[in-house]
Amino acid sequence: MSSNEPQMVMVGEIVRPHGLAGAVKVRAATDDPQRISLLEEVKLQRGGRTLGEYRVERVQIGKDEVFVKFYGVDDRNQAETLRGAGLMIPREARVPAPADQYYHFEIIGLPAYSETDEPLGEIVGIETFPAHDAWVIRHGERECLVPAVKAFIKEVDVQNRRVVIAPIPGLFEDAE
Repeated sequence: MSSNEPQMVMVGEIVRPHGLAGAVKVRAATDDPQRISLLEEVKLQRGGRTLGEYRVERVQIGKDEVFVKFYGVDDRNQAETLRGAGLMIPREARVPAPADQYYHFEIIGLPAYSETDEPLGEIVGIETFPAHDAWVIRHGERECLVPAVKAFIKEVDVQNRRVVIAPIPGLFEDAE
């Protein structure tokens, strides 16, 4: 990527086709799926390869579901070819997250520390559950899930690349 190209961020991932007219179900990479309804155009990428730029025809938000219809994707077979693609937008085009909320790309890769400043590992993923997200923290060969709630996540400092966690008793003790 040349230095004048914008950094891209993923705002969602296509899970599967929806219906027969070319719509797709999208797993939002944000805790507010309404943000996807603001998109006009996205790049679709899968496996580091750009599939193309797609204009958003419509977005339908249901209970914990997001459905997107792109112009030019008019049947289920075309929609199937997009399965697993990430919806990418330039970083500067994203809607700022509300206070105390973060995009996945802002969290993944941050080092995690205990409240006593002991390194706990690196956040390598985010699992989405109905009640709340859980952050996947890798320490050596071991991975632990920490609920992304205030009881455990004490501080998130994206600028200084640091997360402070009150660990669940027993979760990290034998991680070494």
